[in-house]
Amino acid sequence: MARPLAPLRRAWDAVFLALAGVVQTIVRASFLYMRGLVACGLVLAGCKHDGDGVGDGDSGFVSDSMDDGGDDGVETWGDGELRGILTFTMYAADSLTAIDQVGMAGAWFDDEEKVEQVDDFHAAFAFQTAYPLPPEGDDELEHNDVPAGYDWGDVDGWLQAGTAFRLHTGEVDALACLLEVGMVLDIYPVYAATGSATSPEECAPRAEQFVPGADYDIVMYGGELFETQQFLGAVETPKDFDIVEPDFSGYNDPLMQGSALTVAWEGDGTARDRLIIRVWDDLGRMFTIRAQDDGEYQIPTDALAVLSPGPITISVAREHIERIPFSAGGVKVVTRFERRGYFDLIASG
Repeated sequence: MARPLAPLRRAWDAVFLALAGVVQTIVRASFLYMRGLVACGLVLAGCKHDGDGVGDGDSGFVSDSMDDGGDDGVETWGDGELRGILTFTMYAADSLTAIDQVGMAGAWFDDEEKVEQVDDFHAAFAFQTAYPLPPEGDDELEHNDVPAGYDWGDVDGWLQAGTAFRLHTGEVDALACLLEVGMVLDIYPVYAATGSATSPEECAPRAEQFVPGADYDIVMYGGELFETQQFLGAVETPKDFDIVEPDFSGYNDPLMQGSALTVAWEGDGTARDRLIIRVWDDLGRMFTIRAQDDGEYQIPTDALAVLSPGPITISVAREHIERIPFSAGGVKVVTRFERRGYFDLIASG
């Protein structure tokens, strides 16, 4: 039997996606309050136009240095200690949200560990959830602890660069703009696409910004931290796919806990993509699978047995990771295409 609060929980998840700009403000305020900070008002400055080039010119590609580097597939860092992360996600329409939605967020650090501890930085920022890193091997399943909130750590480790990250392909531009987020003394420089009233219109996320299977140019506006960098065709988005089994079009359809569950999809990726399946219940119990992107994975019954009967969420995401080096350090760019389904797990017997 479905738990009565599950529809409310899932509706709240939908609000988090649909009202990302507003929710980010609320979540950050709550997070900092719980850390015991004095609540003297939330500072959310939005995009700062400090002469970095955001919004200048027809293409927006105004920078101090125009590098043609950014080889696709480079898995290394530059000589410097600067480390950045940027996550760019398409959340495909599902039975709860009914619309395609884009999430984009990033940050700069002086500590590589902060960049490597999470791949989905947008979820860390927008949903306050630090999803565990997936297993290393193909067709490997790991049981996870209940996902914790993202560890923001000491503000001194966060670095403010220029006004934005920019991704560009064809006629499409996507911007994650500078937000100063926090209260009083702890102000975290975060880059995000939001619909916040304090952000310029060009910083708002739109579904058409994510083009599956496309090569994007990336511009990293450096401000006073580093010389602005542009890399042509350095970022690749994964191709889209459709879920064949189980049927993601329904809501709270029953799945039997005592039977293996086949997840099947149509739509080929590339050799450099990875296919990540996550399943969790309404108590936060979760397991994560790094599946071969060959169209099918069978979840064993012993994995489902760990979950609590009732509402579960199944997330299937195709992901692509680039580490783009430049002289001051480098940036890890994670692009994701994700589909979610919502089911009622029925106890065996």
